[in-house]
Amino acid sequence: MKQAARSQDNPNFIKMYHGRLEINVPRNMFRGGTVELVPEEVEKFRRTLSYRYPWLSRYALDEIVKGAQEAMADHMERTKGAVQRAREHLAKGQTRIALRLVEDHLVKEPEDEDAWFLAAELLLKMGKGEDGFRAMNRARELSRR
Repeated sequence: MKQAARSQDNPNFIKMYHGRLEINVPRNMFRGGTVELVPEEVEKFRRTLSYRYPWLSRYALDEIVKGAQEAMADHMERTKGAVQRAREHLAKGQTRIALRLVEDHLVKEPEDEDAWFLAAELLLKMGKGEDGFRAMNRARELSRR
């Protein structure tokens, strides 16, 4: 199993491991902040690895590319904000989970107008009209600042 490093502080690379080998994967290997690979960049990456580590087999290079996708997916998941995760739960019909995420976020960030708009939407969908309208009013107040 490939492991992504927990600290990803370099904006140009994702750090991952293949066994004990630490590999910096260029982020430009992925299309637009997704896990979709750019074939030309993948080929450049494979060539670079082959030159640096000539003992790596074609199979090992395939595994490293697959591991790079997993590392990018892991990084993307860890960097999502609470509102984004809540929207994903809402899209799946999981309104209670989404509302819990938004409420927890609003305790920490009470000035987040986007979170208040989402809270209003969730509350209205759940049939809590009065609370939904209060949340909507709070979001509108914040948006006027």
